Amino acid sequence: MAKKITAVLLVLILGLSVLFCGCSTDTVLNALSIDTDTYDPATETVASVLGKTVSQEGLVSGAFTYLLFSDGTAAVTAWSGKDGALEIPETLDGHTVVALENKALYKAQMTELVLPDTLEVVGNFAAMYCDKLEKVTFGKNIRNIGVSAFESVGDNTNSEGKGALKTIVWNGAPEIIREKAFYYADKLTEIVLPAGVKTIENWAFAKCFSADKILLGEGLETIGDHVFLKCRAAKEISIPGTCKTVETSAFYQCISVEKLTLGEGVETLQKGAFEECAALKSVTVPDSVQTMEPYIFYNCTSLETCKMGSPATMEKDIFTGDAAVTVIAPVGSTAENYAAENGIPCENV
Repeated sequence: MAKKITAVLLVLILGLSVLFCGCSTDTVLNALSIDTDTYDPATETVASVLGKTVSQEGLVSGAFTYLLFSDGTAAVTAWSGKDGALEIPETLDGHTVVALENKALYKAQMTELVLPDTLEVVGNFAAMYCDKLEKVTFGKNIRNIGVSAFESVGDNTNSEGKGALKTIVWNGAPEIIREKAFYYADKLTEIVLPAGVKTIENWAFAKCFSADKILLGEGLETIGDHVFLKCRAAKEISIPGTCKTVETSAFYQCISVEKLTLGEGVETLQKGAFEECAALKSVTVPDSVQTMEPYIFYNCTSLETCKMGSPATMEKDIFTGDAAVTVIAPVGSTAENYAAENGIPCENV
């Protein structure tokens, strides 16, 4: 009822504002600071991602159902097979396969999935909840992996997933890996992304509990929030300097990390970026980092040294809970001043 009342009031406010002050709807919404984003991944088809128009649907070739775009290319929309290895063909009835549509393989029981070099887009939820899937191979021209595309069923009670995905083979580099793309893929043995991946959206690899390392290739520009949350087996993390911002809680509770490499070029470490990385003993923050938000190294209980330059902004409680840490910084730097103001030992370089 409250939501209905709120909606009615909003309509009245918008109507009166437009009527009496001549303001546009967008102007009024901006003034009210109302978020009008109604994005729903279920309504974003591969056609919209590819910028194509669907011309024909419901076509069948063997075990595959597919649709045609107006340019003659095709997208797989369903598969009637039951188990075993699944290799998506490069063509269906002479039409080049460029995508897997949303939910095309949802809950399918294949053990291995091979995507052809022709395939560019894996749609949202495309292979979600495929409990037997152990290996995925991406072709050379993959460029977009959709929302929850390979998400596994999670069991929050036991803090484990029910999927089987262990191996990802990259023959190409997607420009974007969307939100929760590999969420709860907790059997995944490693997360090693090739050079050329530009964006990893929120929660994309969160709760991949078994991955023993997280190595991110050059060219990466954005790491969203909570992307690698609770990847608790990872002992090594490497972030290239092309990535300007490590967003909120991106590596929260990566409790086994011993080696953390931040490339020269990283500029901002957001709130809780490496919070509760309990095994981390030493870290070097590159000179390029200019903004350090609260709780970046909160409860990194083994942290002994943090070497850094002179960030322009250092917010409160960066090291809260890290009683043993010593800051290593240049004389007169903001890092030295920060240490003095917060009772943290400091050694000069």
